[in-house]
Amino acid sequence: MNKNKQLPEAYPLRQSLNDEVHSRPTEVLWPQERVFHIALLVQKDVTAQIVEQLKKLIDYCGCPEVSDLELSAPQVNLNLNLGEAALRLRLEKHNEFISLTFFERADHAIVFDRPVTRRLPPSWLAALPGVMLVAIELFVQKTTKVREPHEVAGYFDGNTLIGGMIANGAGQAFSDLRIADRGATRILICNLKMGSRQLGRVVQRLIEMETYRMMALLSFPVARSAIPKLTSYEEQLVRLATDMSNTSKPEVFLTVTAEDLEMDRQLLSQLTDLAAKVEQLSAENRMRFTAAEAYTDLVKKRITELKELPMSGMQTFGEFMDRRLAPAMKTCTWTARRQDELAARISRITQLLRTRVEIERESQNHRLLTSMDRRAKLQLRLQETVEGLSVVAISYYGASVCGYIAKGLKELGILHISPEIVIAVAIPCIAITSFMSLHAMKKRLGLDEKHD
Repeated sequence: MNKNKQLPEAYPLRQSLNDEVHSRPTEVLWPQERVFHIALLVQKDVTAQIVEQLKKLIDYCGCPEVSDLELSAPQVNLNLNLGEAALRLRLEKHNEFISLTFFERADHAIVFDRPVTRRLPPSWLAALPGVMLVAIELFVQKTTKVREPHEVAGYFDGNTLIGGMIANGAGQAFSDLRIADRGATRILICNLKMGSRQLGRVVQRLIEMETYRMMALLSFPVARSAIPKLTSYEEQLVRLATDMSNTSKPEVFLTVTAEDLEMDRQLLSQLTDLAAKVEQLSAENRMRFTAAEAYTDLVKKRITELKELPMSGMQTFGEFMDRRLAPAMKTCTWTARRQDELAARISRITQLLRTRVEIERESQNHRLLTSMDRRAKLQLRLQETVEGLSVVAISYYGASVCGYIAKGLKELGILHISPEIVIAVAIPCIAITSFMSLHAMKKRLGLDEKHD
């Protein structure tokens, strides 16, 4: 509702649409911070379970009560402890996962000395709904000079480091992108001259980069499991196309038999079954591959926003993703395209086979109609022959009747001519009358038309 009555009526969702761009504000960080982030994959709405767990955490920390409405929001921000030992929680709900990020001031702390999870209730994290895909332990350290890779290698068990200068030289980021002994991936940020909000943006980008990387890689096992199936389906398609080519009779359609039609029907049935299998596989994988493409774009965007500058002897995050993540995502893209191309090939071959079956049926129908027409002509000729015999038979029986009548009349003395003469005169008369009567009947029935 408009507070200013002079303005037109507002769109009902105007406020929520306007607030959407402010829904995930950047966290304001201290010069030194411990950050712990987890992302949990969920298959359904877990709002009720999340609210219950947040209430337990609030009670454990002795914080003021928070309403269920606030705890069930898409984003929840809680100050669990105040003062120098401040502990903050940021919970976000996404389409496929939920993420929880804890922030703790770490003044005068040693890098990765203590986990943030030590301040949570025992088994609280294990009771959260969903399964954990991402766990990140991030430490922000305030420094006054650029640190060399060998100086921080000990924090990562001597593994090969990735990173370099970020924020156009205002800070550094190091990681090995491996799961450490506490079950989380470690990231170290050296804060040279970043402000609190800039630091918050850098931390958010690094966390999102790793989270979206793992979400994108969810499609890689799907692609690998789909490749053998696609290979099998392609081999089946080649075999069916070969069978179709071997049974083709384009130049002798007039000789197509019922067996040929039955063989084509079986081929068409097999193609339909194969098309159904490919469509099922595509339907199962399409969402995952589409999501992987979107997540990959987000990873690239977050890396671009880091504004990296390379350091001697280390790969930047961008270079690492190009060499390690890109091939996996290309495999997914290629698999998705392979599915689409296979479905299109099956559709083309099926359409060709349907066309051939239709032509064969038309040829068979044509031959059937030709045969029926030939039989009709023969029947007509036979009918005409029978008609001639019918005229002779009628004339014979008619003349016989006339002869008997004439003989009777002569015996009575009424007729004074020979019965044979009567018969001789009656025969042509009866024959002509019979012929004209049959001709008139055929004309009325439309049967007197000329036939080729």
